[in-house]
Amino acid sequence: MIAEYLYQLIDTAVIILLMILLLIVNAHIFRSVKSGKMSGGLVKGAVAIGIVLISVIFIILSLPIDIHLKGQILSFLAIITSAGIALSSTTLLGNIIAGIMNNTMKRYKNGDLVKIGDWQGRVTQRRMFHTEIQLEDSNLVSIPNLYIIGQSVKLYRHNNLVVQADVSLGYDIPRAHVEEAMKEAVIECGLKDPYMFILELGDYSVTYRIHGFLNDNSKYFTTRSILKAHVMDKLHQHNIEIVSPAFLNRRDVSHEKFIPRNIAAEDPDINPEELVFDKAIKSREIEHKMLVLTQIDKQQSILKTKMKGCTEEEKAKFE
Repeated sequence: MIAEYLYQLIDTAVIILLMILLLIVNAHIFRSVKSGKMSGGLVKGAVAIGIVLISVIFIILSLPIDIHLKGQILSFLAIITSAGIALSSTTLLGNIIAGIMNNTMKRYKNGDLVKIGDWQGRVTQRRMFHTEIQLEDSNLVSIPNLYIIGQSVKLYRHNNLVVQADVSLGYDIPRAHVEEAMKEAVIECGLKDPYMFILELGDYSVTYRIHGFLNDNSKYFTTRSILKAHVMDKLHQHNIEIVSPAFLNRRDVSHEKFIPRNIAAEDPDINPEELVFDKAIKSREIEHKMLVLTQIDKQQSILKTKMKGCTEEEKAKFE
């Protein structure tokens, strides 16, 4: 009797060791895969969960206990598993499914400039349960995939990205003068093809929006700030006051213009966004290098296949 129990315990120990070995092999396989895509992590996690669940069932079946007790344990395990799935389906499974959908739809990749809900920044990581983005203040925020799948994701273009700035001016200022000054501001800050919209005719002022096209979105936030600065400077240079007609003051301002002295402002030599989005930039570079390595591996496989049917002279040409 004791020998039989020991024999069954040996079977249980073998199953446990086999489960550990399979988990190690699973981790090694996906670690060696040269891919930065999130689907690899999802498959790895799913395979690991499957291995553990199947191993637990075999462990219970191999235990030296009564068969009716085994059935009760398996039934209890099924109830616990079902309850856990039901309770966590809105969060855990929801995030997993949303992560798979986001990856399948290819809505964005590492380094992309996105706006998700109220969050705007660059993508640094795409995981099974969340997506991490780096904000314009260099801080990181993790957004659950379940939240992302229910939001409209704004993906900014890598080139020909529109940068805009708004300003409200009085009705006493000719529209043509405003448009001329604001287009000059767009040209001076390095943007191209400027155009202007009138957004609103308010009770006391007109709201204008000037647009320009940016070739490289890696400087989006810096260029947006510089554009606003140039708009302000150009309006002042054209003798246009940036104050509402409802402007009130206890002083007599009928003969005064609220324009600061014309002081040339120097543009910064450094690009702040290289410091702010350091992690996002590194993540994009790593993903790009992985993609290049994958393409090289495919080309090598194609060449090796072609060389198998070649003669020695043809192989020498390839070399």
